[in-house]
Amino acid sequence: MPSTPSEAAMVTALLVDDEPLANARMRELLAAHPEIDVIGVAGGLKAARAFLETRSPDVVFLDVEMPGGSGLDLLASVPNATQVVFVTAREKYAVQAFQAAALDYLVKPVDPERLADTVDRINKQVANRQGLPENASERDDDEVEADEAASAGAMRLDDTVSAALADTLASGVVTVGDICWIESLRNFTRVALKGPPRVVLFRRRLGDWDKILPADSFARVGRSYLVQIALADQVEWNSRHETRVTFGDGVEPLTLGRLPAMRLREILGGTA
Repeated sequence: MPSTPSEAAMVTALLVDDEPLANARMRELLAAHPEIDVIGVAGGLKAARAFLETRSPDVVFLDVEMPGGSGLDLLASVPNATQVVFVTAREKYAVQAFQAAALDYLVKPVDPERLADTVDRINKQVANRQGLPENASERDDDEVEADEAASAGAMRLDDTVSAALADTLASGVVTVGDICWIESLRNFTRVALKGPPRVVLFRRRLGDWDKILPADSFARVGRSYLVQIALADQVEWNSRHETRVTFGDGVEPLTLGRLPAMRLREILGGTA
């Protein structure tokens, strides 16, 4: 059920897409959410930059592939307080979007229910920023689930865990023992799995994974990674600034910078 202006703070939005029909469709979808006020529409990066020089919307719905550059190039012009939701037909940009601290990532054609979920998250962010007490204490389902699991005791390697997928309303179920490593992307995480080897984007924070995974199997390596140490096949200390950890055939290797690599070396007892 869409929120009403009385239930949420008004949210100002800028739509940026080089396809007029795409902007029109997004405006149509957002009309189901009366708390969203579309205050601007830009058909390209130049127009978007000009708009952002004089206005600071609460959120920008931003296409990635546009003539003259990428939507990612606009991020330097987006005010710090403005949230960004990428809207694109290509899923391949998801990792870049989350690394750029995007609030969310929508795949065209945008599903109305998926958009409703995004709008709820925007409302919470705006309300928290404005200091509304009724929303400031709200916690998402993953946080509640993680705390409940933590209070019940850490999971075992043969347990399964469910988490919301990054680009749909669906959840993914994985076996704890199949998790090789987890990388933080702010509010999202990349999870590398074996059996079959794949990398999945989840809408769950690294800290929430850390609460539920067995501490005797998973190690926090720096601020951004969790690693199941026993699954690491080989550690290549390539240089002071790059360490490569492999996890068997087909599993994407994990590349660590200097500080996470130092922590990994400590965990492994200083062995190379």
